[in-house]
Amino acid sequence: MKIAAVITAAAATTTVASGNLLRDPKTVVQKQNDGALTEGQRRLATQVFDSCLHLHMNKCKQIIDAAHAANPAAFGNVASILYITLKVRPVLLTADILADPDLLLDVPDYQLIGLRTDSDNTHVVGIKGDGIVTYPYSWCVTDAAEATGYRCQEIGPWDCYDELATPPTGQTFVQCCNDIKAETGHLMPDMHGNYLDCYNSPPPLENLEDPLDLGRVYLHIDANNRVVHPPYNG
Repeated sequence: MKIAAVITAAAATTTVASGNLLRDPKTVVQKQNDGALTEGQRRLATQVFDSCLHLHMNKCKQIIDAAHAANPAAFGNVASILYITLKVRPVLLTADILADPDLLLDVPDYQLIGLRTDSDNTHVVGIKGDGIVTYPYSWCVTDAAEATGYRCQEIGPWDCYDELATPPTGQTFVQCCNDIKAETGHLMPDMHGNYLDCYNSPPPLENLEDPLDLGRVYLHIDANNRVVHPPYNG
């Protein structure tokens, strides 16, 4: 695990922070249907469009539609792509947070870190299935040594993959969250009096019957309709 370097106002960038999707736990039927495929099989069966990150959803759809036209078989030979659009937490620019940390208060759950778990909601797998967990915002703490009275820094990413387990697997939700909180404990609370915590973010499969569908693409977008997670089909 690691914590990124401190960002000062003088070194502010315009890096866009991606959001986390808030979901309810999957139903028993969803787990049963998804259980037909292992996590590894599901990842191999899907395509991830990293080039769509931070683009407007319409531009992203053009990229995916072009990929579909070039290789229909990769999308199950469907006539057209079924897009599932899901709203996520607001995107805040790092530079904007540095200039006004109170912007975080517009996000009621900004202090929560989404831990993407597996289909059984037991082990952390990360957005890309590699156990990596990220936090979408800068974390700001009171600092009398700074002219502003505060300093902000990026925290994470964290590796919640347990290579010592037999077989190697993601850490449990509790293990991963406790490790993150232990590593960032010296930064608590933030300037608003809040502490980092975690929420369970199971795989985004919302339908009661949800077998793998290569002709379906999930788009996670913010309030401005910009893509905040690399879209994937499946």
